[in-house]
Amino acid sequence: MKSEDWAFCHTALVEVSRTFSKPIEMLPGALEHAVTCGYLLCRVADTIEDDDSLSTQQRELLFERFLRVLQADAPVSSFCDAASEIWKGDDAESRLARNLDKVMAVFTSLEPEVQACVVPWVEEMARGMALYRYRRPNGDGFVTLLNEADLERYCYFVAGTVGQMLTELFVHWIDDLEPSRRVQMGEHAESFALGLQLVNIVKDITDDYERGVCFVPATLLRRVGLAPADLLHPESLVQAQQAVDPLFERIDEVLRRAFLYALAIPPEETEIRLFCLLPLWMAVRTAQVARGNKSQFRRGEPVKISREEVGRLIADCVRRASDDSALRDGWHQLREQPLQVVQTAA
Repeated sequence: MKSEDWAFCHTALVEVSRTFSKPIEMLPGALEHAVTCGYLLCRVADTIEDDDSLSTQQRELLFERFLRVLQADAPVSSFCDAASEIWKGDDAESRLARNLDKVMAVFTSLEPEVQACVVPWVEEMARGMALYRYRRPNGDGFVTLLNEADLERYCYFVAGTVGQMLTELFVHWIDDLEPSRRVQMGEHAESFALGLQLVNIVKDITDDYERGVCFVPATLLRRVGLAPADLLHPESLVQAQQAVDPLFERIDEVLRRAFLYALAIPPEETEIRLFCLLPLWMAVRTAQVARGNKSQFRRGEPVKISREEVGRLIADCVRRASDDSALRDGWHQLREQPLQVVQTAA
């Protein structure tokens, strides 16, 4: 690979996700290159799905060309040319899309077996995102998910596929992986990414609301007498919190499974463990901050943990990463901390 192509990929990763760039940088050698490229390809698909300024025709064109590039049925220039016509801005996502050729130059320099771990899952993500993009707003102007099964399916496409991709890359990378560990990783492959996605959904309710999107399933809202448009109304606060309670129960379940996934990685593979543990520790605490927190439903009051606590969580992960017993102790201590560490006055 050319050094300038890799330099672009590394810079683009930091620009589109400071959260994941640090754990990815911890990965060893070629695995860092593979996960970086896989993540950037997923972000290109996400940009196509997430840009509300695109027309249906533009989105279909971009998805079609992106998939053909992944399948090696079309030159990468066909996508870059279309992206350059559509995205003129200087934001990180637009620059990434216009320079997909640099990402693909690094990606195609990797072993064919490594590429085979990535392409099917990015394709499945892109196809799933394209399906959900055909959803139209309901009568009150919101695009909604129908029920909890619909939420699970959506989260599989946008996050579960990432868990499967990472697992294939890790299994390929780790020499002499014990069969029992391989099985445990396979059983919980989707939970790592799914848990992070669900935490993002419950903490970003107000941001999604501003875009006219509601990821809280309509069935949960109707159960407490709300419509999507009611979610941020001050007089609906109690019902809104009741509506999202089942999501926190699901978060608890998938984060527990995500921890079992991290434990399945051999202790000597410290960098890979840290890659999983750092966002997992953050997700657990962010979910605790969000649960029962009125800021979930108030514009301009972001739900997040403090920078100081982020530093403590990182130090805790690094200290425990290669010791299963210490990790289990740390996990229980983390889960036993108070659920509400941030609360906004009524």
